[in-house]
Amino acid sequence: MSELERHGFTRRATGSELLFQIASALKESSSDVKSFARTFTRIYEDIINERPSSMASINALRMIGEYFLENGVNGIRDYIDGIAARYEESIMRAAEVAAKRVVEGDALITNSNSLAIRRLFKTLSDSKVKVKVYVTESRPGLEGLLMAEYLEKLGFEVYLIVDSAARFFMKNIDKAVLGAEAVAVNGAVVSKIGTSVIALDAHEARVRVFVVAPTLKFSIETIYGELIKLPEGDWRLLMDEDTRRTLPENYRAFAPLYDVTPAEYVDGIATEKGLFAPQAIPIVIREVYGGFPPLVKPLEKIAMEVRRYLE
Repeated sequence: MSELERHGFTRRATGSELLFQIASALKESSSDVKSFARTFTRIYEDIINERPSSMASINALRMIGEYFLENGVNGIRDYIDGIAARYEESIMRAAEVAAKRVVEGDALITNSNSLAIRRLFKTLSDSKVKVKVYVTESRPGLEGLLMAEYLEKLGFEVYLIVDSAARFFMKNIDKAVLGAEAVAVNGAVVSKIGTSVIALDAHEARVRVFVVAPTLKFSIETIYGELIKLPEGDWRLLMDEDTRRTLPENYRAFAPLYDVTPAEYVDGIATEKGLFAPQAIPIVIREVYGGFPPLVKPLEKIAMEVRRYLE
């Protein structure tokens, strides 16, 4: 593994894993109001600065923050447990919806290490559906290696390919199955960098593209014209310190972490509510929140109110 780390391999939490980590941290700090407010504020600042496109975590923080402002820490552990449990269930249901679009003998392509996509393939494995899977290495971070390893353990025929070879191998592919960090109201999908290239290649080759995304990953902010921020990394996601020292002193590297796939390159978004065309996202949001546009308080405002408990 140390050799892989020389080339930027890292075990970065997926968007879904991040939500579960946040839920655990907030529960551990729920003994008193001040401790909870301190942890909530720290997590909020970390998310906004480092993972601003992790919409499931942002939406969960909004819900937990609103509960805290209304009830304090009374019953908050159970409330957080409920959010985590419902989210886990929504991942499984979305995976099951997507699995119905896969048939025996399909050749699939995917990338990164999405928890929802892992659940999809676990569903296929449990149903004894045999498929071939092409997995891009998914730089920066090389998370595709983890996905390929997982799929191999499930017994699938796996091909690990370099990111730039997606178009070359698309002629062998029947369907693309991809995860999401966020879904905008117009159906655009924010996901691991390189996802939009796979979707574009698939669109060109007339290969259907399915995204697996629980509705907690839908961005309410984009309804009001806000853009989802896409964080970037640097050379640390491409090499280790020893390799960096061999390069010129003024060497610079840019490592974008996420990109945006236009709605027209996506055939369907699998959610716990069913499979929807990207253009139908406003209808799904109306069903989930009881109206459109939904009346929700901005997370920034919630965080400001929570921060007052520290004064």
